[in-house]
Amino acid sequence: MTERRTSGAPVRPAGEHTVRLGGTALLRLAGVPVAAWTGAGNPGLFARISADAHARAELAGRARKLAEDLGTQVVPDPELGSAERRSVLALRRRLHAGATPGPADQRLLDASAAVPAELAAEAAALSRCRCELDLGERLLREAVAQEWQRAGTFIWERARSAPTLRGFLDTTAPELLTEAERLLGKGELWRDRRLRRTGAYLWRILARSAAKSTPRGWLGQIAPLPVLDGPAPVPGGGPLGADTSGTALLPYGVTVADLSAETAENVFLLRTRLAGTDLVGAPPETLVAPAPLQFLSTGPSGPGPDVPEAADAVVCCQVVDPAAPDRMREIRLRRTRPLHAVLTLLAERPRSLGELESALLGASGASGASGASGADGAERRRAVLRGFLAHLHGLGVLQVCAPPHRRCARWTTAYQVRDGARLPGAGAAPGWFTDSHRSVRAQGADGPGVPADAVATVREGLAIAARLAGLARAEGLAPATPRSAAALTSLGADPRPLRDVLAEALAAPPDTGAVPAHRHPGWSPARTADSGYGRLLALLGDRGTRPGDGGPVVLDHRLLDGYGAPPADSVLPHWPVDCLLRPAGSGPAVLQSASPAGVADARFADALYALHGSYDNVEGYRAFLEAVERTAGVRFVELLVPPLADFAANAVRRPLTTGWWTGDPDPTAYFGTARPAARYLPLDRITLRWEGTRLIAEADGRRIVPIHHATRVAPPPYGTLMRLLLTAGHPGTTWLLRLDGPLAALGPVRYCPRVRTGPLVIAPAQWRLDRARLWRRGDDDLARARGLADLRASAGLPRHVFVRSGPGAKSLPLDLAALPALGAIERLCAREPGTELVFEEMLPLPGDLPVRDPLHGRSGTDPAVAAQLLLRLPQDRGIDELARSAAAVLCGDTTDVPAPPAAGGPVSGAEPVH
Repeated sequence: MTERRTSGAPVRPAGEHTVRLGGTALLRLAGVPVAAWTGAGNPGLFARISADAHARAELAGRARKLAEDLGTQVVPDPELGSAERRSVLALRRRLHAGATPGPADQRLLDASAAVPAELAAEAAALSRCRCELDLGERLLREAVAQEWQRAGTFIWERARSAPTLRGFLDTTAPELLTEAERLLGKGELWRDRRLRRTGAYLWRILARSAAKSTPRGWLGQIAPLPVLDGPAPVPGGGPLGADTSGTALLPYGVTVADLSAETAENVFLLRTRLAGTDLVGAPPETLVAPAPLQFLSTGPSGPGPDVPEAADAVVCCQVVDPAAPDRMREIRLRRTRPLHAVLTLLAERPRSLGELESALLGASGASGASGASGADGAERRRAVLRGFLAHLHGLGVLQVCAPPHRRCARWTTAYQVRDGARLPGAGAAPGWFTDSHRSVRAQGADGPGVPADAVATVREGLAIAARLAGLARAEGLAPATPRSAAALTSLGADPRPLRDVLAEALAAPPDTGAVPAHRHPGWSPARTADSGYGRLLALLGDRGTRPGDGGPVVLDHRLLDGYGAPPADSVLPHWPVDCLLRPAGSGPAVLQSASPAGVADARFADALYALHGSYDNVEGYRAFLEAVERTAGVRFVELLVPPLADFAANAVRRPLTTGWWTGDPDPTAYFGTARPAARYLPLDRITLRWEGTRLIAEADGRRIVPIHHATRVAPPPYGTLMRLLLTAGHPGTTWLLRLDGPLAALGPVRYCPRVRTGPLVIAPAQWRLDRARLWRRGDDDLARARGLADLRASAGLPRHVFVRSGPGAKSLPLDLAALPALGAIERLCAREPGTELVFEEMLPLPGDLPVRDPLHGRSGTDPAVAAQLLLRLPQDRGIDELARSAAAVLCGDTTDVPAPPAAGGPVSGAEPVH
């Protein structure tokens, strides 16, 4: 195992474009095979439950028919006595309620001359059917109890046998496995309350790690895959119906092989620990830097920051509260000469305590002057300086810098791990992050990769999807105005310091009238029914009212032309885009999202280079940014925002792609020690102004373009700072596309069919169901299972779905033929308020997954795993050509995306989709 503290990715000279912009795709793999999750289901049991429910409904219908016949044929008969008539009427009421005749009723019907023989025979048949159903119900109750035991045992065995899942549980919940083993040893069953709760938790972890492939330790893994210049070799042995024409994103038979991992120290926990450093006795090599958010405030007639003795010169800092590390507090200090001297030395980069002592005390003061009295005086001055620095550190004005440790494990074969070897990176210190990596091979092919013609189909599908999104934006469906809008409207053509604009934005009251945006923006209701977008929604709504009428809705350029959609060139960003897709073994892939390049893969870039020897996407993207800088005469500046929570700290890591950074003066937590060409730009040097409709950021009279590559929500007040700076960035860096929820725009329509853009699925089919249709609270297991079976049958739901509490909410994988789904639905309803549930078909289907993982191939288990593919576009344009296009947007020679930044994009501080 090797340890690294710096980024090792090489930097090529400007203009040396030896790589493509997106020559490497990233394969994101589920950590557990889908069979480990779907195996907990029992379609046969739910078929029996459905058949029983159907038989009971049919019996109730026959009972009502018999009640009607008794009312029309028997009750009016004059031969029927008064007492008999009362008994027949009472029976008739019970039959309408769904009951069947009892023995006394049957004797009455057989003995009465007023009752036709066929009605008496029907009553006897109903009684026999009821007895058979009651017997079947007892058997079903026993079967449900046995199924709870079988499902719990299945989940338990998979949790212990899957190396990745066992490694996750050993780290996150070791006491859970120990407690389960103790209860099993005492003879408790999985259908008992305590073990059922354990089984429900394990099933949720199985569902997340088998149906989703978002990188998360060993539950979601990363593997690079080259983008080929031509079609991929076609291996044999594909499933019936598999796409073997070369246009499939992944050829059937792609297999992941060896395992490795990068473990990284938690930056938030590291900084929390460093906050307790005593600078008085710290080693001279200890690095210090100013607080990440710090400004010099002066009055309107006050002097500049180089005149510290001004009465109104104040240093304003937003610092972490030592008593509550997840909160911020404001510190205001008068900028005295000593404070001014310290901050001036730290203005461009972190410095060691030894450097500060040498600069502020001189060589003799730092090392001690000759003679006893001189040495004593130097030591006193050094002690005073150290005490002053320690005081500033205690206030939060200064921070101690130390790069987090990072380790890359050696490669281990999947067979070694399957046979009992430890997972790479196992045994990391508590709180460390683990990113798991795999290598890829293809059966029967020497060069696995994404074929060029498949990339072309994705590009075509993205163009259609972008036109659709542009059609919606043309309707004026913009996200809520950000809080910083009031501060931006106060700007004019004259530059104003960023500190003043930020102070106004933070002081402004929140916009209570703004409509909160969904986490992932997508479809919205049309404002006018006769607009192009309104007519398109009417098409979807009409199809939604006729669920059985045809297949998916297919959108193409010709159809969108008829609705007046803007051309693709005007809505696609002049910026590289990362498309996240879910490939299928046969049929079209699912376009999950499209977001600015360099964000989704940022935290993996350094490890990809270290483990695989190269990761050309970083080099290509860096070359693109440098080409834009040369063409437009601007300077890209990376904005660094520190994490304020331990769970968000892993997302701040990224490769260094720009020559400048701003925000946090300490770069070691983000990309290791900065390369010599990288310089820090203090926030105090940034100004903002309007130039027409464009917000311009400048530093020392030169235009800068802020850019941000991270996936987490920026905490306040950094969220406001980010909105201000990224509004002055390139429009393409805030572009986000996700169109998987059209049901939210269709009003009362309860169903929306699958929507395709020709080669890609952009919206799987969705159903909106009232929670009132669920089983009642307190129902027994059979009644709950019957309610789930009836819900699925009546709505026409597929077996495998994602469920949400509402449009844009987090999705939960569900197997509607598994008893643990009952608890998952109940837990979702209890945690998230609402009156509805949104169900979405799971695509690709569990039986249509092209990737295999031999790590899970024991005991006949199907090793197919769910996968996502991160593909960078455009592939058909060179770096220089795209850079000229992006530079033209910055220079105002063309227009980019004709809409405000997406509500869920980086400009709003929300997390992009990965």
